[in-house]
Amino acid sequence: MHDLNLAIRFSDRFILLKDGTIYEAGGHDIIQPDIIEEVYGLPVYVETVAGHPVVVPNGDR
Repeated sequence: MHDLNLAIRFSDRFILLKDGTIYEAGGHDIIQPDIIEEVYGLPVYVETVAGHPVVVPNGDR
């Protein structure tokens, strides 16, 4: 699934792939701005809303 926020909402384990290999695997603890930026090439914020992490694109960079 490529929709990170939907995956975060309904899953508790994640595998992030980059260039066909596993870049990071784990729980909500891997949902970090630096990891997401490295994998997707998109600067983001990660905020908590209603107890769930939410990935928000950072248009400032």
